[in-house]
Amino acid sequence: MLPPGVTAQEISYRSGRKQVIYTAPYPSEGPLLARDLLGRQAWMFMYAHFVFTWVEGAVQVQVSHGTLSGPKMPLWKGISIPAYWSGPALADFGRAWALDQMTGNRGTPAAIYFEESEWQ
Repeated sequence: MLPPGVTAQEISYRSGRKQVIYTAPYPSEGPLLARDLLGRQAWMFMYAHFVFTWVEGAVQVQVSHGTLSGPKMPLWKGISIPAYWSGPALADFGRAWALDQMTGNRGTPAAIYFEESEWQ
């Protein structure tokens, strides 16, 4: 039996070899309406430990690494967001942006390899 959200997927190599890999969903928190360190209202959203902070009236988001309630390490400032200020808009943007960072030209998809016997 697999943990919740974990799925098995069989991949095939050009050599004909097949292997089962297991993927798990990325962690997510929010969106949450909060106040930043200067007391300004801001939407916050975390996906795959990328934390997005969007201050009210801003046209750019700040991206950190961490969780909503824990410590954060600043990564990028001033990432343009083409949407009206709202929690759902930040969540949609954050998911797409994080996946692009992890699967685009900057990296490879995250996959966890387990022996099938570990889950039985």
